[in-house]
Amino acid sequence: MTFRFRNLFSGFQFITILISAFLIVLFSYLIFRLYRYRFDLSEGKVYSLADQTIKILKAFQPEPIHVYGFFREDQPAKRTLEDLLKEYGYRYGEFHYEFYDPDRMPAKAKQYQVDAYETIVIEAKGRREKTTQISEEAITNLLSRLLRQEMKQVVFAQGYGGPALDEKEKKTGYGLLKEKLLNSNYEVKETFIPRDKISRGTDLLVLGGPRVDLLPEELNLIQKYFDRGGNILILMDPVNPGEGKNLGTFLLEYGIELGDNVIVDKLSKLFGGDNLIPLVSDYKAHAITRGFRLTSFFSIARSVRKTTKIPAGFEVTEIAWTGPGSWAETDLKNLGEGVADFDPKRDQKGPLPVAVALQGSGGKGRLVVFGDSDFVANSYLNLSGNSDLILNTIAWLTGDEFAISIRPRMRETTPLYLKEVDQRFLFVVPVLGFPMLSIMMGSCIFFWRRRFH
Repeated sequence: MTFRFRNLFSGFQFITILISAFLIVLFSYLIFRLYRYRFDLSEGKVYSLADQTIKILKAFQPEPIHVYGFFREDQPAKRTLEDLLKEYGYRYGEFHYEFYDPDRMPAKAKQYQVDAYETIVIEAKGRREKTTQISEEAITNLLSRLLRQEMKQVVFAQGYGGPALDEKEKKTGYGLLKEKLLNSNYEVKETFIPRDKISRGTDLLVLGGPRVDLLPEELNLIQKYFDRGGNILILMDPVNPGEGKNLGTFLLEYGIELGDNVIVDKLSKLFGGDNLIPLVSDYKAHAITRGFRLTSFFSIARSVRKTTKIPAGFEVTEIAWTGPGSWAETDLKNLGEGVADFDPKRDQKGPLPVAVALQGSGGKGRLVVFGDSDFVANSYLNLSGNSDLILNTIAWLTGDEFAISIRPRMRETTPLYLKEVDQRFLFVVPVLGFPMLSIMMGSCIFFWRRRFH
């Protein structure tokens, strides 16, 4: 009797455990179905949307967003886009997407004026935009364009010998930069300041690599533009001492000093460059560089730093710095002859600031100065973080907060920097040392066996 009672109790206990486990699984499923949450454990969060993308999606609330993809069923890019759009839909409940095959549904293709495969159409706020690029950057740029009420106007000052804005073939041109700005929904124009002045519709004035100094009359026009709330971006290469004096004096009034030097960085040799391509990987806290971890490559740059006397109503930040292995070479004559030796009495040891951002209060403008103009030229723009750095800078200067840091995430790399002695060690030990050690041990064993056997 006792044995049966124990068996009955054990059976009832077992059934109770099974029912409890089933209810736990059921309720867990219902909870996770209603409240979904994804975890991205990858390095650099490459499978998650950028923070700025999520910010733009929230700005649409409660407006719905409709995305239509025109792809053939057998196109591999369709799956890539669908995975990306699922992430958008997960982050924003009013994000809807559909796919159409243009061959099977030509009426839909005609309705949305689609004349090519792999076309993405986005509708929101009663407006429509389309693209053929399948990336987070392209889609978010379109969303930013739909969200923005008006285009920001970026005006490049011409007539100072700087890079040509429409030149895409030459390495020194700014054609690729102009293309990126147009894709980001900026209106790009040119102006000759002495003749055209600076119109009130200018959201940003760019002085890109001037080879001649600005006249006092021109700087007077720029200062008036800045005082009424204008924004300025200056990309100033190293020049011979005394050149660029007027522009240097203008910047000193706002607490910014252009160094009469050229930055030397021997770490560049590890990347196949020369000593005059300093690496910039240290960024200070600022809206431009928030969360920025990519290395930027400058070419023949000068130091740009803030002075001890900052005018009232302005805040100055040195936002980008070279590494500790760099220095500011002031002997430009010897440098031009290929001689670059650090002199502690004359030169300044790194880290060195190469970019300064200034912001005024009470409706005053913004100003950013870089000690190099080539890092945004065609040959350097797509290197590492160069493109992101200049686009973030322009977005901050124009007050376009939605355009900052919306570039797609990339897998982060952790480079290993080796000195020459370390490189020799890694060559001698594995390549020569281990084989020689094996030969010696094998020889010893061979002769030992012959002697005793």
